[in-house]
Amino acid sequence: MQEGLKIYSVEFEGVYPVGSCLILAAFNEEQANEIAKNTISHTDKFEVTELNINAPSVILYMSGDY
Repeated sequence: MQEGLKIYSVEFEGVYPVGSCLILAAFNEEQANEIAKNTISHTDKFEVTELNINAPSVILYMSGDY
């Protein structure tokens, strides 16, 4: 039986000068890695981290303020 979806953050170096982020939903970390690999086309260096969504929190904030 498949567990529910989880939220993952993917850290990677974006294409300068534009900010970058990737937040995705997957059933497990293996699937999250595969989705990230198929999504990020300019690099193969990234780190996938499961986000704790058991409490209210900010998931993504990009203000553009350098």
